[in-house]
Amino acid sequence: MLASRQLLGVARSRVLGSTSVGLRRMATVSDSPLDKKVRQNNWEEGNFINYKKMSENLAIVRSRLNRPLTFAEKILYSHLDDPEGQEIERGVSYLRLRPDRVACQDATAQMAILQFMSAGMPSVANPSTVHCDHLIEAQVGGAKDLERAVNINKEVYDFLATACAKYNIGFWKPGSGIIHQILLENYAFPGGLLIGTDSHTPNAGGLGMCAIGVGGADAVDVMANLPWELKAPKVIGVKLTGQMSGWTAPKDIILKVAGILTVKGGTGAIVEYHGPGVQTLSATGQATICNMGAEIGATTSLFPFNEGQYSYLKATKRSEIGDFARSYAKELREDEGAEYDQLVEINLSELEPHINGPFTPDLATPISKFSEAVKANNWPAELKVGLIGSCTNSSYEDMSRGASIARDALNHGIKAKSLFTVTPGSEQVRATIARDGQLETFEEFGGMVLANACGPCIGQWDRKDVKKGEANSIISSYNRNFTGRNDGNPATHSFVTSPDLVVAMTIAGSLHFNPLTDKLKDKDGNEFLLAPPTGEALPERGYDPGQDTYQAPPADRNTVSVQVSPTSDRLQVLSPFNAWDGKDAKDLPILIKAQGKTTTDHISMAGPWLKYRGHLDNISNNMLIGAINSANGEANKIKNFTTGEFDAVPAVARDYKKKGIRWVVVGDWNYGEGSSREHAALEPRHLGGLAIITRSFARIHETNLKKQGMLPLTFSDPADYDKIQPDDKVDLLCTELEVGKPFTMVVHPKDSKAFEIKLSHTFNSAQIEWFKNGSALNTMAKAHK
Repeated sequence: MLASRQLLGVARSRVLGSTSVGLRRMATVSDSPLDKKVRQNNWEEGNFINYKKMSENLAIVRSRLNRPLTFAEKILYSHLDDPEGQEIERGVSYLRLRPDRVACQDATAQMAILQFMSAGMPSVANPSTVHCDHLIEAQVGGAKDLERAVNINKEVYDFLATACAKYNIGFWKPGSGIIHQILLENYAFPGGLLIGTDSHTPNAGGLGMCAIGVGGADAVDVMANLPWELKAPKVIGVKLTGQMSGWTAPKDIILKVAGILTVKGGTGAIVEYHGPGVQTLSATGQATICNMGAEIGATTSLFPFNEGQYSYLKATKRSEIGDFARSYAKELREDEGAEYDQLVEINLSELEPHINGPFTPDLATPISKFSEAVKANNWPAELKVGLIGSCTNSSYEDMSRGASIARDALNHGIKAKSLFTVTPGSEQVRATIARDGQLETFEEFGGMVLANACGPCIGQWDRKDVKKGEANSIISSYNRNFTGRNDGNPATHSFVTSPDLVVAMTIAGSLHFNPLTDKLKDKDGNEFLLAPPTGEALPERGYDPGQDTYQAPPADRNTVSVQVSPTSDRLQVLSPFNAWDGKDAKDLPILIKAQGKTTTDHISMAGPWLKYRGHLDNISNNMLIGAINSANGEANKIKNFTTGEFDAVPAVARDYKKKGIRWVVVGDWNYGEGSSREHAALEPRHLGGLAIITRSFARIHETNLKKQGMLPLTFSDPADYDKIQPDDKVDLLCTELEVGKPFTMVVHPKDSKAFEIKLSHTFNSAQIEWFKNGSALNTMAKAHK
């Protein structure tokens, strides 16, 4: 023990500068390599990376825990609001954290900013940005789609632009690119902590950043200078050995991990990649893996600082950050001997290309067995559309590898047999591949180049080639493939894979094609085997920035007026929710007992509903319309107990609200998985809901419900879900709500004796105040009075 403490002291002296004086003073020695003022990014003058403060906090925590730390723990604990007093137990404690940055995409930013406005502050307290990427529908191609989106969404973009100018927020205009790519190119830095209002925020883990998807209410907390709360995640280690070659790509790592851990396996945990195989991956490849970690329910995923990350920082004109990270490199990786709650090992030399799906991102099939699976499951074998790009796979490396395959086909005189689309992740990537020829290759190959935006990945796709209800197959390099996700057609079988396999299979037009073993016929009928993809991780001539799409906040913000029309059907200033009345809730109807998968897409659909993201009452018309009613196996058809009639879920909820009747929802496993959208929590609160009672919750959705003053409760015995009938009434003994104690629900069946069921919850004392005050926002406003 003494020896380990002496070693710990040596480690501290290397980081902090001296061991002869008190801990606090050690961190301020003027010649410390961590004393430099290095800007977080090239856009903001006064925001610096504070490795010195992080190292100081980390030293305090080390002296308390006296054990090796994972990299994820190092980042979180170095951002603690109170490193001396914070309780720290993985999977148990609630950490109060101080993130370095906040980022919002345009769909979620509307509600986040509307909430921030109601807090009455003149400026955000932490560096923040807004990115316009979700509201651009894919129809005919990039330029025209962008122009149409700018016209259709003018009032929303004007609101965001003026609000950002007013409250000191950086604004990335439509056409800039997808939020996660812009963050990676401009804002992510090793060891930083970022929260973003989108579930694929973990993309920044490809630059060693702990980047976590949250709801808008969490973003508002940080914008308003409140500590951000997170239940201390467990840490799942993924050890990578060997090196990929041939057709295997970074995407295959996360496809394999998703198959191992499933969509629930990462819940409550950070996935931390380590091992010698890490050094063989590019930064953008690492970002791909972290991005799709959202599909296993992980809090976030991240890679330790490595040479691939340094090269990317240098290529994106951030060498100073790379050099600074090198001086802090010891703390930008796991400690030797760090222990993981679960360990997965993958040998990259043996990893086979994978295709996951349909209908769920964790159904993983290696390419060698995929054709057999297509036959066995009777999946439509004809490939209708291949789509590459999105926030997951639109890097220069992805595009150049994909283009090499397309060029190989063109050299043999053949093109894409299926429809083919390309979505550049950012204006920088688009401009660079336009300059270097990959874009021209894709167009010659038969591809349609879409706008630098989310597009079909989030359902922003005006698809014309099949009718709704027509069974068909598509394959993409996206991350998420739930039923109806891409095109609104529940009969579409959507598969996810690497861009390499998308391009290859698009040439064949069939799911039975395996480019590793199967031959194609050239224009003359001669057989040939596609060459394995080749491509550079970074452009040899550097990145072309393309058009300038950034709006910095003005020096004088006092004269800026935020634009919100009182007659708008897309923007609505918020009214506070009512506080709890202090009583138990009696005789509550069950609005719907949902069975099976109930994602945030089922609770609050995207696609055409995105335009109402800033208008709570209008978007509430999509509440739970995709959830399956256990009473009849149908979606959006429930019984109104006051009339005996069947109607749409939102219509019945509105009728109950009008009659002063509070209600509850009963849900199945992992309720609320998927996107971080807080509207899935705002809508039931707005329409009169009191509680959501499930077998289990996805992390972000559970927190979002708490933020809005709802009660997210779980059956203490999951089997009790089966004891509830849709036409039962329930009493919730809200006065029993206490930290760490179960909660009683009395069930009143229609034709039998009442009985009690015990419910569990994860409320801490601060979160109970949110419930009592009506919402976290009400609690914040109360504190500012």
